[in-house]
Amino acid sequence: MSGWNRSKWRTLENTAKIFPATSGKKDERVFRLSCQMTEEIWPEKLQKALDRCMEEYTLFLCVLRRGLFWNYLEETELRPVVREEYKPPCSQLYVRDQKNLLFEVTYYKKRINFETYHALTDGTGALQFVRSLVYFYLMEVHPEKVKGPVSQVLADATEEEKAEDSFSKYYSEEARANDIPKYKAHQMKYHRLEYGGIRLTEGIISTEELLKTARSYGTTITVYLTAVFLCAIAKDMSPRQKKRPVSLMIPVNLRSYFPSESVRNFFGWIDIGYDFSSGKESLEEVIAFTADFFKKELTRERIAARMNTLMRMEKNPFMRILPLGLKLWGMQIGAALSTSADTAIFSNIGRISMPEECKAYIDWFDFYTTTPKIEICMCSWQDKLTVNITSAYANTKIERNFFRILTEKGIHVEIIARGIEGGEKNAEM
Repeated sequence: MSGWNRSKWRTLENTAKIFPATSGKKDERVFRLSCQMTEEIWPEKLQKALDRCMEEYTLFLCVLRRGLFWNYLEETELRPVVREEYKPPCSQLYVRDQKNLLFEVTYYKKRINFETYHALTDGTGALQFVRSLVYFYLMEVHPEKVKGPVSQVLADATEEEKAEDSFSKYYSEEARANDIPKYKAHQMKYHRLEYGGIRLTEGIISTEELLKTARSYGTTITVYLTAVFLCAIAKDMSPRQKKRPVSLMIPVNLRSYFPSESVRNFFGWIDIGYDFSSGKESLEEVIAFTADFFKKELTRERIAARMNTLMRMEKNPFMRILPLGLKLWGMQIGAALSTSADTAIFSNIGRISMPEECKAYIDWFDFYTTTPKIEICMCSWQDKLTVNITSAYANTKIERNFFRILTEKGIHVEIIARGIEGGEKNAEM
């Protein structure tokens, strides 16, 4: 297959293959990227912007189908329709054996929402789409101010490059490692929300203020918040529970290590585990450990080793000839066994940029996802850094611990607690 326009279908890339096997009521494998504007949304203009956006992202116009050996994406004539937000955030998008688009665009007051099933794209691909959508929308609403060129927000890539399976492109039999850290990690035993619900707590922090604090520890914002998250979990652990490490799964954008303009899934992950039974529990000690771990593991060689470990299983001749039903069963078993490897997840899509003429109309961006445990998702826009914590648990101990550690360091946090039904209320910490 040389391109989406010349082909009616494409196979799922490596990390996307597991989502149809493991999505369900406990985790629909849906994530949301939102842009909070400074003005009320005009639905008809947002629809025009979405229509224009689809001309650039035609490969998103697909449905998920079941094949003999793998699930695959098939081109469809369906087109997305903008709707006012009508259901809880990150609700089900993929329904087995139904031909539905795998994403949708909604709005609520001043907010534009893009939600997608993870098998369609990853955080980087979704962010490219949202930046384009917001830019096209502002061209409709403020044509006298936002005039283009649209190349400011569009990738300088052909359709073939955007539809590239970068996992297959960069797979190598040679890149291997036998010392990738693995953990039997602490698992939280809190009471779960009913019916697979999630609770969302969002904190908005000054980027400059947080950066100043991180630099006072001689580190970066990502390292600092990773260490804070580890400590927040440990604060609610008994001495007996601390016999197992706290482990965080941290998704990694592989485009940072391998040149790719693909808007398909192209991410890996690292797992960082900290042993709090050693007695070294201060934030300074956890920061030092985290910084050293990132320095060692976030290299092209180590990331390639992890990626190729996953790809070797897919490339295995015996695995390839197994019928889809057996593959799905095997992936479900593997996913269930791997749940003990991590305590929680920390995702960071980083700093978001937009053309200068857009800045007066954008308040902030945010990003969050469904989870069977607890997950922090982070992004920043100018001086507003959003930390979104989604949780499958009924209590808020970890969230309180996390934000309390920040406020105790003098960092001001504005809290927006949305609950499981999407209602909002503001507070300050």
